[in-house]
Amino acid sequence: RVRLHRAGGKGVNWSPLNTLTGRLVLVTVVAVIVSYAAAFLLFANERGAALRRAAETSVVERVAYTVERLREVPAGQRSAVAEQIRDFSLRYTISTEPEVVQSAASGPGARIARSLSERLHGADARAQTRTVEAPSRRWRVRGREADGGGPPPGADPPADAPLVRITLATVSAPLADGVWLNAHARLPGPRSPPFNVLAGALVSVLIVGVGAALVSRQIGRPLADLAAAARALGAGETDVATPVRGPDDVRRASTAFNAMAERLGRQMSRQRQMLWALSHDLRTPITALKLRAELIEDEAARQRLLAPIEEMEHLTEQALSLARAGASQEERISVDLSEIAETLCGELRDLGLSVSAEAPTPVLAECRPSEIARALRNLAENAAKHGGGGKMRVYRSAGGEAVVEVIDDGPGVPEEQLAKLATPFFRADQARSQANGAGLGLAIAQAIADGHGGRLKFVNRTPRGFVATLTLPN
Repeated sequence: RVRLHRAGGKGVNWSPLNTLTGRLVLVTVVAVIVSYAAAFLLFANERGAALRRAAETSVVERVAYTVERLREVPAGQRSAVAEQIRDFSLRYTISTEPEVVQSAASGPGARIARSLSERLHGADARAQTRTVEAPSRRWRVRGREADGGGPPPGADPPADAPLVRITLATVSAPLADGVWLNAHARLPGPRSPPFNVLAGALVSVLIVGVGAALVSRQIGRPLADLAAAARALGAGETDVATPVRGPDDVRRASTAFNAMAERLGRQMSRQRQMLWALSHDLRTPITALKLRAELIEDEAARQRLLAPIEEMEHLTEQALSLARAGASQEERISVDLSEIAETLCGELRDLGLSVSAEAPTPVLAECRPSEIARALRNLAENAAKHGGGGKMRVYRSAGGEAVVEVIDDGPGVPEEQLAKLATPFFRADQARSQANGAGLGLAIAQAIADGHGGRLKFVNRTPRGFVATLTLPN
């Protein structure tokens, strides 16, 4: 059996996005990327919000603790005690007027003021915040790196420290007797997104993409094999089968196709064998009739008998040609259609037919040369006999297909009969001329075109003429 494992062909514009595998992988990867992007945005937002809330809560707790501690200190010692407090990222001062006249209406300042007020049992706490760029405090004092030393508590960063975005919070809370504690805190500023999470997301996308490709390949390859086998069956091959593999649904489809292809193959083989046998068996009585007619002495009577006998012989040969069309065992090779057209037109001109070739450049196509020559000969003879002469143009289409056009200047064919021209024994003589023929020439050309996976198209020209176009895949 002929087992076809590749769906693509030479010269076909192939794109992975046109395949089931490519589209399934693309949809899966895009879905994963979108879901990860949404999760990343939510995570980054919630992570930043959680860190800011934690820092704000820490500031509220430390300021509240300091307020409660200073309230127990005598009024004359509060300033000294406040200046001695070394709290990381917090500085305290005592004043008779609050540095924050009014709390912010919303944002971190409003949250800090509200939380501190609740912590201090309803005291008039106030807070404001602003985002600035300030030197980073994550540094090590030069000269102490060897022994692992660091900056002293509460020390300011050096001038050459890198700048970072931070949130400066100013908090004012009442102590007693019109005295206010002012606190200056450094809070984490807007944090950059956690891009390190993207590395894990990228790995996940790659794993999901590979998994989707493997799964879709289990479906896509059997379907590609099935499509290739269907094309081969449509091209006239009678012994075609596709591998049965893949998921159960695809296996059932492949099994059903193989059963159908086997039945069609047997039916086509029986029809061809019957036609061959009939045509072959007719040769014997035709030859006997021809020999007996030759023995008749009356020339007029002999010619009257020989004419229908020769017509029967021609019909038998054409029937055999139709039976063999598309089922030849000839090997396909790459040939120049321009050369075939030039040679064929030369032979037909020697026979007295008005046929010319227009094939300035070589056009290579993979085909069975003798069958293609037979199809072109039938088209050229049809143009010469019915259209008074023909011209054979050979070129390559924009899509890379090999095209042969046979053009004549005859009366054309009625539009309603164009679809019937390739039907065996159909003749449109009343539209063109009263030429003799069995009506099998175009049917043979159609069968040869189908056997090569090509197309045969008939079109009327304007205002007069007829075009038969044979297209072969590259």
